[in-house]
Amino acid sequence: MFSKILYPTKFDEFSLPILKSLTCLKSAGLREIVLLYVIDEDAIYFTKESGLPFDIDHIKQSATEKMKEYIDYLQSTGLSGKTKITSGNVVNEIVKEAALENVSLIVTGRHKRHMIDELFIGSTTDGVVKKSSLPVLVVKYHTIRMIEGKVTEQFCSNLFRKILYATDWSEHSERAKNYISFLYNAGAREAVIVHVMENESRDDSEIKLNAIKQELEKIGFKVSYHLVQGKPYKEIINIASQEDVSLIVMGSHGKGFVKGILLGSVSQRVLEYSERSVLIAK
Repeated sequence: MFSKILYPTKFDEFSLPILKSLTCLKSAGLREIVLLYVIDEDAIYFTKESGLPFDIDHIKQSATEKMKEYIDYLQSTGLSGKTKITSGNVVNEIVKEAALENVSLIVTGRHKRHMIDELFIGSTTDGVVKKSSLPVLVVKYHTIRMIEGKVTEQFCSNLFRKILYATDWSEHSERAKNYISFLYNAGAREAVIVHVMENESRDDSEIKLNAIKQELEKIGFKVSYHLVQGKPYKEIINIASQEDVSLIVMGSHGKGFVKGILLGSVSQRVLEYSERSVLIAK
């Protein structure tokens, strides 16, 4: 399903660990990762307007050298790697290259610098999720976190350990469910199903949840589910924390969405506030 992945990188501190966390997808059919570095045209314009020195050839050379380390690692795992360096609007270039390379997944990261920050920062990620017609895996990470009285860096290295699947019975939710069996082959063994009730029969919802539970159990998952009421994004985030999941899988839109609009949707709010990585199905 995800035989070829596009991984845009800025070579920040967690870029290589994120790449390493993706290699377990090899057992589920991953064959190639395309590494993309985009030289931001807005940054170029600002630098030139400010009269500061700007050497695009040096930037390209530096990016090429850094990518070599990433390619060497991929090859050591038996995966194929390809590098691309472009310039332009970062979001547009990512979406364009994903189409040109015919990838099946875009992987990007989102970070929160301090413990007191409420939102995860990532305007590029937001733009990619909104504009791309492909599924997007958003890996969450913290650069600073207090654990047992000590300031430390934290990164989720086992992305597919335990999955939360959020469903509202919509078409996009159904597409998201299709990825779960694929992730079983990547090592996922536990699944938590969540449905937030609106104006519907509890009995009908129980029947649907049990059907999904049985479907996933046949694959081999250990499955539990939550049927709750409240604000969907808050309930999803709270249950993800309670269950200590490593990944949330959900659709980009729910029932009654306006095509092309993500702003204000449940998936967007989960991306903003959840500390768990999120796979958005399209």
